[in-house]
Amino acid sequence: MLYGSNNAVPDDEKLIKLHQSVMSKVNTISWSHCSLAAVAAKPQLVQKLSEIILQKQAWWGAEIGLETGSATLAKKIMPAKALPFKPEEWPQVARQGFKIMHDHKLCPAATLIVGLPEETEDDIIKTMELVDDVKDCRSLIVPLFFVPLGRLKNKDWFREAQVNKLHEELMFKCAEHSIHWVDNLLDMSFTDKGYRVALKEFYKVFAGIAKRQIRHAEISELQ
Repeated sequence: MLYGSNNAVPDDEKLIKLHQSVMSKVNTISWSHCSLAAVAAKPQLVQKLSEIILQKQAWWGAEIGLETGSATLAKKIMPAKALPFKPEEWPQVARQGFKIMHDHKLCPAATLIVGLPEETEDDIIKTMELVDDVKDCRSLIVPLFFVPLGRLKNKDWFREAQVNKLHEELMFKCAEHSIHWVDNLLDMSFTDKGYRVALKEFYKVFAGIAKRQIRHAEISELQ
């Protein structure tokens, strides 16, 4: 969304021309990465881009960094991520970005970070609340352990031994969210007749196995 922009605000003209040019040459595209804040800043632009893209495909995807649902942590560790909004507005920006993506069939593969430096129980709860808030938005949410990089390169790695009950609950919540949306994405992806229908059912079998395994693990952990 920031292609051709000199700041944190998307450039409508450049993005529209880029997508028109690319879609005239290919049948499908996805974005490698996308800024949630840029989406939230320009919902009408996302609508225009979706009109160009969805002429040839049912949906498209992008990797995004959700990172945390805590405004406190967002302000401490990633103050620029919410631009052009304020860092303390990050949870609201994330919710709005997810909703806009859902409305225009842009499916985010979102990563969030477990074990951020100075993370408190309240920060974990805020992240779980954010995952709950976007439950109606088509998306995949993948939790990752904190790795010290960039401005946080001097911090300690987050290890499995440091995982607590709230971390476990958050990770199960993310898995349940993603599994919930898998069937919908399969239905959108395999709309033709013939072998595509059979292929969809094949994938759904594996999705069903994954659901059962996740729920079995969650029940075992709770016991």
